[in-house]
Amino acid sequence: MVPAILLVVFLILQTGITPAGAEEQNSGSNIVITAEKIKEMNANTTGDVLNRVPGVKAGDTSVSIHGSSKVKVFVNGKPINDPTSSHGGVRWDMVTLEEIEKIVILRGKGGVEHGSDAAGGVILITTRKIKQIKGHIKTQGGKNDAFNTKANASMAHGKLGVGVSGEYNTFDGYKTNNDKETGRLGTRLEYSPEKNKEFIFSADYMRDKRGLSGLPAFPTPYSRKETTLSLFSFLATMDKFKGKTYLNQGKKHNTDTSKHLDKTIKVKKFGQDFSYSHAFDALNGLNMGGGYEWGEATSTSFSTQEESSWSVFSSWEKGFKSVPVTLTLGVRGVYYSAFDRAVNPEIKLDYKKKNWQVSAAYNRANNTPSFYHRYNETATTIANPDLEMETADNYELGLSMSITPALSAHLTLFYNSLKDRITYVRDNNGIGQYLNIGQVTYKGGDVGMNWALTDTVNITSAYTYLLAKNDQTGLRLTAKPKHKFNCYLNFKPTDKLSLDLNLFHTAKVYTNTKNTKTVPAYLRGDVRAEYFFDTFSVFSKIENIADKRYYYSDGMLAPGRNWLVGIHYHF
Repeated sequence: MVPAILLVVFLILQTGITPAGAEEQNSGSNIVITAEKIKEMNANTTGDVLNRVPGVKAGDTSVSIHGSSKVKVFVNGKPINDPTSSHGGVRWDMVTLEEIEKIVILRGKGGVEHGSDAAGGVILITTRKIKQIKGHIKTQGGKNDAFNTKANASMAHGKLGVGVSGEYNTFDGYKTNNDKETGRLGTRLEYSPEKNKEFIFSADYMRDKRGLSGLPAFPTPYSRKETTLSLFSFLATMDKFKGKTYLNQGKKHNTDTSKHLDKTIKVKKFGQDFSYSHAFDALNGLNMGGGYEWGEATSTSFSTQEESSWSVFSSWEKGFKSVPVTLTLGVRGVYYSAFDRAVNPEIKLDYKKKNWQVSAAYNRANNTPSFYHRYNETATTIANPDLEMETADNYELGLSMSITPALSAHLTLFYNSLKDRITYVRDNNGIGQYLNIGQVTYKGGDVGMNWALTDTVNITSAYTYLLAKNDQTGLRLTAKPKHKFNCYLNFKPTDKLSLDLNLFHTAKVYTNTKNTKTVPAYLRGDVRAEYFFDTFSVFSKIENIADKRYYYSDGMLAPGRNWLVGIHYHF
């Protein structure tokens, strides 16, 4: 398969591709999505944007890249991963789509500069600078008494900018014990005394209460979860120096009256990072720095756990005048108080022409088991304090090209080898725990295409092939579909009206480690329409238009046909 794909790539490159002004800036495994591109997508959530990127899958509180959920997500340098999560959960409600200026997606790398738990990659989100009085209010409601309202406002006075935001969401659920209620408040202060100097302080608080319905074969009608999360960060940029201080605090309370379960876990994470960058000339640069992170977990079911890590890194970029090649070399060393020390190298080679680019990369990353992995107990999970750190060696070959002014495409081949891979293993009674299952491999590729068919019709599609296996048993990993495909068709007959058709296909997946139980493949379609006025727009969406009964990759029952309507006002 791989030689055939490489042959096709070589033949395409020899055909004399014409330049194109692609909205996305792609460099193999890196993708940059600008605010202008997000606006053209007519997306409703940050997840809607990320799901259009080949190899990326975003849920309401999760994200994975090439099958790995170990993805670090930052908003203006502030981590928004949930410290109480077992799977690298992400609180997307900490950032409003309308505030985003740029999204940078580093697929399969980024650990050298951004630290542990980034084997899948890194997502860097930058919000718009506060320059004037500006804001928006978006309210929507739908089936099963779904209601969501979010708002933000910002203003600037001289060198100081202030922003506030909030969101409230409630849902009665589409199955037993599937309801939820979420609220969030946030603020941001920006101070820019002069050029190349900036200071940003942000604070966010979120509370989430919901029912946990359980698997269809093992329902948990009395299982409840309440999560609170507080995020604080201070970022300082002074010419070539950058500093970041953050404190993430999370509390998770799990109850189940039928099983006499009442467990609470609290997690604190404090971090201090700094970096220095220097450009020797237009082709050569150096970036170096270090960091410290401290974590603590307390609970009603285990004694207080405390751990820390120290790290240093250096990354060097070398360009050549005679050939359009850029070589990047980096290394990060980490001392963990609770795990073995680690030295993680990264190397990347880019060959860039005017209208196409090829990149090859290798990196090593460490995924540390979270406090939740090791110590927390729920109605369906047993604690495992003996979990070891997971190590990933990632290899990647990427190609991006502009075939015509209206057509661009991206291809990535990847091979990831994971040692002591952490996974959730469930017994025949629906009870499980997180275990190190040994050596596993992820291998495959993804293809993405963006085609402006006409001035009014645009098509974006992405396909991912993933073969994830346990090397010891030869069996497939759970919840890892072999094929995933999505296609987005946008039709704008006038400047005021936008119509979207979205199609999603996922192949069957195994739900147990013995590969005897599966969730069948499914194809789902959504439609969305939005009409724009001067200062507001009205929109509606129908999800799962065929009302197809299907299941998510983890075996959970997905909703049937769903609808929502809303209004978006901006000033």
